[in-house]
Amino acid sequence: MVVSFPKWELVGRPPHIPMLKERNIRSGFFEHEDFLALRGALPDYAQVAVSLAYYSGMRMGEVCSLQWRQINWTEGKLYLQAQDTKTNTPRVLFLTGDLHRVLRTWKARCDNKWPACPWICHRGGIRLQTLSHSWRKACEAVGLGQMVEDAAKCRKVWQGKIPHDFRRTAVRNMVRAGVPEKVAMAISGHKTRSVFDRYNIVNEKALQQAAQSLSAYFEKQTVTLAELRGESRSSVSRKVVESSAEFMELARGIEPPTCGLQNRCSAD
Repeated sequence: MVVSFPKWELVGRPPHIPMLKERNIRSGFFEHEDFLALRGALPDYAQVAVSLAYYSGMRMGEVCSLQWRQINWTEGKLYLQAQDTKTNTPRVLFLTGDLHRVLRTWKARCDNKWPACPWICHRGGIRLQTLSHSWRKACEAVGLGQMVEDAAKCRKVWQGKIPHDFRRTAVRNMVRAGVPEKVAMAISGHKTRSVFDRYNIVNEKALQQAAQSLSAYFEKQTVTLAELRGESRSSVSRKVVESSAEFMELARGIEPPTCGLQNRCSAD
């Protein structure tokens, strides 16, 4: 009896493993007034962290790793080093407006009370690691979340805003402000544009322009008897042309054929 064994060979490419469809995609966003209310309810050290996350879209881990030496106050820039980012890609953030004022105020206080602390986000000179306790307390105070009973897990779980909502919000705000997607991705640190599809982030200005273009298209379908027959524009009113047959009738005075009229040929 001859036995045949299969021949094993190395495959030059990794096998395709289909991924399950993600069903638990979060879609939380902050409106500006909600952000201001939450920030006002947080302790001062946490206000700096949420301001950085809200305006830049940085991950909270990136925010907590920032040091004062990464800021160039003369140029108004904050440099993120590759080793401090999740994607190992360096980034530059321009400090303007409210974020610049928050950091300047906090820097002056830190120089006075904790001059040896290198971290931007810290609590009493100790590097900030998480906002969980102060975050939940502040959210509950301004109505942005609460602990609820989960029957399936037999314990209470958090239901409300989470720090990562700032990241989604920052991208959406940049797109709303007219910032191109590639530039928004460079600021927030997203490597692919999937964030726009996943959270259905669209440029509302582009939607407005599309609506205006569509309206202009329909306006072109509206003609006047004056334009078609060469009459005075003030003597006739505008009329919507709904078919090519009606257009022929208006333009040339050609009466369209009657739909019910049929030609019959005699066999004789």
